Amino acid sequence: MGMYLLFQPEEDAESALVERAQGHPSLVIASGDARLTVQIAGREGGAQLAIRFARELAESAAQFADRCEALTKLAPLDFEHLSALVGATPDEVNALTVPAGDDVKEVER
Repeated sequence: MGMYLLFQPEEDAESALVERAQGHPSLVIASGDARLTVQIAGREGGAQLAIRFARELAESAAQFADRCEALTKLAPLDFEHLSALVGATPDEVNALTVPAGDDVKEVER
């Protein structure tokens, strides 16, 4: 069964490692009344799956933060403009959000 969650952080958003019972850690992500908890699956190999997922999540979260930062570096996000770009390639969006000097490559002489 598939499930789709959309989480848009509010001012009170937070994430934390919680271990209410020793040896049973949980990653808790919260914002307002919404909570998402990630735990080790109670089966063989569950810990390894959780480790791999948590490391991948951390890497993706860092990439997400970097991308959000790049989008807001020049000016606040203009959601109407961004929605008009639906279907644009990442390179096309980058061209609109990354200063030209960042993409300049030094020419060998």
